[in-house]
Amino acid sequence: MKSLHACAALLTLIAVSITSCRTVYAPNAVNAPLLQEKGEFKATVATNNIQLAGAVTEHVGVMVNGYLNAYTSDDKSFKNNGKGGEIGIGYFGHTDQRLSYEAYAGAGFYNVSIKESNNTKRFDSDAMKYFVQPSIGWVNPYFEVALTPRLSMIKYKMPDIAGYSSEESAANYFNIIDQKMYAFFEPALTLRGGYKFVKLQLQYGHSFKLSKNNINNDSDIGSIGLIFDIASWYKN
Repeated sequence: MKSLHACAALLTLIAVSITSCRTVYAPNAVNAPLLQEKGEFKATVATNNIQLAGAVTEHVGVMVNGYLNAYTSDDKSFKNNGKGGEIGIGYFGHTDQRLSYEAYAGAGFYNVSIKESNNTKRFDSDAMKYFVQPSIGWVNPYFEVALTPRLSMIKYKMPDIAGYSSEESAANYFNIIDQKMYAFFEPALTLRGGYKFVKLQLQYGHSFKLSKNNINNDSDIGSIGLIFDIASWYKN
């Protein structure tokens, strides 16, 4: 939530200019495991994200994603938190040169809450999120790279809103959040480097809103962390 941090800093300086700070959707990191064989298992611990993936057959993989992002302003008068969990299943394969390809689809639960002005103003909403993500990449024991164009769709339930005037709710699109599904195109580049079973992972991408309906959303996808790989292919 890079934009959220910038907005929260302005919040302490200009109390009347916080409309764009109320982030309702922030994209989680992309899980692009690039599995190579049956029985392989990968676990990623990255910024605000925990991701797991495993190969149940030679070409079928499953993934589980967890996301948590909590921001509180210095004076504790503004809190913007998001959390979610996803599960997905997909197909993967590779050439003899380890040029890898995969496609996953999945769904999950998402929640966002905003509290401000000493909790006199509150917004809370649950949502269902759906995603489809193909990836293409290259893998060897020391380096991995993946390009993943993810399509994310999220449908919010009727929010719990308290303390905001009708004008404030309209300005932040709180009053229309549950009316339609939102769609985002989210391409991301993932780089990994290390030695066999553990690598440093860097990821950067961008979230493009495809829907015409308005929402306060973060457009950056970025994370840094470690990925652990339990496999036998890199031992050969």
